[in-house]
Parts: sequence; C-alpha cells; structure tokens
Amino acid sequence: MFTVANCIACHKLGGVGTEIGQDLTKLDPKTKTTDILRDILDPSAKIDDKYRSYVFEMESGKIVTGLILEETPKTVKVIENPLAKTQPVVLKKSQIAKREKSPTSIMPKGLLDKLTREEILDLIAYVMAKGDAKHKLFQGSHDHGQGHGHNH
Repeated sequence: MFTVANCIACHKLGGVGTEIGQDLTKLDPKTKTTDILRDILDPSAKIDDKYRSYVFEMESGKIVTGLILEETPKTVKVIENPLAKTQPVVLKKSQIAKREKSPTSIMPKGLLDKLTREEILDLIAYVMAKGDAKHKLFQGSHDHGQGHGHNH
C-alpha cells in the first residue's frame, strides 16, 4: 500500500523510499493513528516548516512552486512535483523577484482515493509500526494476549 498510494515517492520508511518528506521511521513517539490519517487526508492542515513549499516569482513573471532541496548563496534548488519524477529546477537568486511560503502542502490530497477502507487501515498500521511486520498492530485485532485457545 505504501507504494500503491505513492507514499514512497516522498517518504522513507524502513530504508525504502525517498527523503523529500519526513522519514516515517522517525515519527514523533506521541503521534497517534488519527494524526497520521489527518495528515494524509488533509496534508495542508499542519505543515512542518522543514517540508513547506515556496512560491517563487521570477523577474520574468514566471511562477515556480516547490520544495527547496538546497540553497546556496547564489541559487535555490527546487523540486516542483516529486510524484512526476522531474529534475529539480535551479533558480538564480538574482532572478527571483519574490519568495513566499505556500499555504498548500506539496503532499497531494486524494492519495487514499484508490484504496479501500481496509487498505487505508493497513497502511496506517504499517506507518505506526514503522514497517515492522512483527509489531503488535499487525497481530490481528482479535488478539487478547497469549492465545487463550482462540482459533482464528
């Protein structure tokens, strides 16, 4: 699911994926399943500044919106759409007229549209478990301790 929903285009989990967004293996221990779901359904509600995209207005009138990958004294390297696998754009600072924080997350909405409810729950369990299949979240919801003769 992590791959199907394209999470892998921007996130790393268990050493797989791309580190454009947050490495999901290193989530805040206080993160709840509802937080993860909210972040996926409405990515723009709460954007960590580290992963905020910016709108650059060039002197030519061109608008470039994207995530800053790297900044040097003379240039800014920006990725416009991580899902499109496009090459980052290098903007010359001397040609940037204006730079503003974008109110919209670079993380697209609707990522879960092609998943079923079960798949969404599995995906969130996977993220919460940091990709560890032995994690308690994967041991089935009917598990009440050390097998009291339950037959699954």
